[in-house]
Amino acid sequence: MALRWGFVSAGKVCSDFGACLQSLPEEHKIVAVAARDLDRAKEFAKLHDIPQAYQGYDKIAEDPNVDIAYIGVVHNYHYEHALLMLQHGKHVLCEKPLCLTEAQAKGLVAEAKKQNVFFMEGVWSRFFPAYQKIREIIGTGQLGEVKLVIANFGDYALDVERVCTKATAGGAILDKGIYAIQLASMVFGGQKPTSVSSNGYLLDTGVDGMSSTVLKYPNNAMAVLNSSIMCDFPNEAFIMGEKKKIKVCFPFWCPTRIEISDAEKIIEVHEFPLPEIKGDFIYTNATGMQSEVAAVGKYIKEGAKESPLMSQNESIVLAGIMDKARHDLGYYYDDEK
Repeated sequence: MALRWGFVSAGKVCSDFGACLQSLPEEHKIVAVAARDLDRAKEFAKLHDIPQAYQGYDKIAEDPNVDIAYIGVVHNYHYEHALLMLQHGKHVLCEKPLCLTEAQAKGLVAEAKKQNVFFMEGVWSRFFPAYQKIREIIGTGQLGEVKLVIANFGDYALDVERVCTKATAGGAILDKGIYAIQLASMVFGGQKPTSVSSNGYLLDTGVDGMSSTVLKYPNNAMAVLNSSIMCDFPNEAFIMGEKKKIKVCFPFWCPTRIEISDAEKIIEVHEFPLPEIKGDFIYTNATGMQSEVAAVGKYIKEGAKESPLMSQNESIVLAGIMDKARHDLGYYYDDEK
């Protein structure tokens, strides 16, 4: 029997994710979608051939035909809607960043454990074949001990209100930086950094426009992570070991190419073609979400409650890093003060 999904939102990411999900019809089926506006939910349902459209997200929680809720709302609403779904016994896949604070992340993880359901932050990067290859290369020791990760994610977005206002928990760290942070965390095994420090600039609205965050790890290892909504970056990442290094080519959060180099030249290139899925996709390399969909289905079929590639504890670690990075810049939510 196919895993039955309910979509909490009818936004852009839901459209791309839905197309990937429906490319695996034997294992997955969208049975309902909800939005604040019923007409928008109906329009999304018609576009994606979904039998049920709701006004109000509580209807997904109450629908007995929904096995798993996909949370695709703007991230300042992740906590309340994910919590509602968990409290109703639904499995939950929630887009990143999982929450606005470490405390919220801990609360969701605790509720998921209480309800004994599957729960995961939707860091789709972790399921790309390129990321699997990166983990394999690091695991073989080919790089030597990894000493430094550098990742850059910057896109000009000062004309996008959502990412520029505190009311929607905007800012570069939560919108872009999460991708760089998760890469460094994966490379260093999901452990909590020994220190986090960030420096940069706030916009007049009080959210971060650009910053550099330094994470320190045991054995003299570190990560330097740059994020911006004030200008464009190369949007590549580098993983430097004592012997060799990996370049994760643009876009590093959904890559199709990585390069391994020694001190002088590129010695290996690995390319990973994307799945071919019909439809008009909005985001770069979005068909790569298919790997995440397949993995979640496999976990739930096997009775797993979390993913070994994106554990619940690591989501708490990521949220804590972002808290400290924001606070270093002077970015506090109103209720934090």
